[in-house]
Amino acid sequence: RTLEEGTLLSCVSLLLLVTGASLTFPHMQSQRDKLGCDSLCYGSMTSVRGALGLVGTALIGRLSDKNGTILAKTLGRLGARKYSNIAIANGRRACLYVGTVASVAGFVIAATMNSLQGLWLSMIPGALLQHNFDVFKALLSEYHNDIDQIQSKSEEILENDAKEGDHRTNTISRSGSVGKLGMVAGISFMVGPMISAFATKTFQSATVLAIIFTLASGLTVYLLPLPVLLSDIKQIGEKNDTLTNLTNSEFTLTNMFKLRTTKARAAMTLLVLRLNMALAFHIFNTIWPASLKTRFHFGPSEHAMFMSFIGVVYAFSQGFVAKRVIQFCGSERKVYVIMSCCAILGAGRYVAYYTLSIHIMYSSFLFIINALGILNTVITADTGSIASSNELGGLFGALQASESAAGMLGPFLGG
Repeated sequence: RTLEEGTLLSCVSLLLLVTGASLTFPHMQSQRDKLGCDSLCYGSMTSVRGALGLVGTALIGRLSDKNGTILAKTLGRLGARKYSNIAIANGRRACLYVGTVASVAGFVIAATMNSLQGLWLSMIPGALLQHNFDVFKALLSEYHNDIDQIQSKSEEILENDAKEGDHRTNTISRSGSVGKLGMVAGISFMVGPMISAFATKTFQSATVLAIIFTLASGLTVYLLPLPVLLSDIKQIGEKNDTLTNLTNSEFTLTNMFKLRTTKARAAMTLLVLRLNMALAFHIFNTIWPASLKTRFHFGPSEHAMFMSFIGVVYAFSQGFVAKRVIQFCGSERKVYVIMSCCAILGAGRYVAYYTLSIHIMYSSFLFIINALGILNTVITADTGSIASSNELGGLFGALQASESAAGMLGPFLGG
């Protein structure tokens, strides 16, 4: 019940948050032009955003794992008490609030400081502190970990009545939860610009509407159930103390590079895979927009249609295709799924770049986006299964930090 309710509220909160952010997309280019932010300025902002994200993802990830910090004991206690009258400190909930406040602060700065300086300053809070998507992934993984632990204890007590793995959350159920988050993100990137086109006429009005959506996202965080057994407060206190005292994480970059344990090697494999995927995307993206304009004479409307197509396909891939592919192939053939997706990404980009047929280009991206959605789902589900609950945020943060590093290095290599 907690998993279902938590997944639903996480998806709703993410939907509101991403929709709010995407409300400003249709007005961003005109706002940059108005404030005199040319290509060099925009490129510099992208690099700075990547650098801030590199620091922020690791920081927020580690903070979300700790329930004994001042942040967790203050903001983390602000939540609905459905199963107990005692407010429980929670690092993930605190970090979700921090991300919400950072987004609102960025929108307020953008709306009130109509200058190039304001444009730069508005980027900083969100790039540094708003990483709610990764925190939500860690939160859902923690729900699954708790269910695994409950099932293990039940099987010990009722050994004759319960069979191993009958109800235990596995890769398929984890991928289903992660897929819902990805589907919501894809839908949000479509819905936001559409709402903005009909409801807002200026950048300032779009930011006001974005603030409303973001505050609604924060209210949803207040309703999130905690991924612990609230019926046993003593166990929660012991768990919080344990998390506070844990300082030697298995998933620090130093420990992962040493490759001493199976989990560390698995984490490093996922890190290298994610890093190379991100590098490939950013390198390809340096030549892709110009290629579309040269071959197919893409303008703003064609780009909008193309991005809507990508959003629809990615949402479908995350919400429906990924879980069924993993269920069909099973855990033992999951590596072949990863290799096949990588091959499709490479071959699909080659075909999409060199074809002179717009229909072939769209068809190749149909395969590319589906492969990307499946691959992201597998990586996220495996990340949640190899890390314990008190290390989930740190590991997700490390993977996201590698993507931020690729966002800084990739365009340079592509250029």
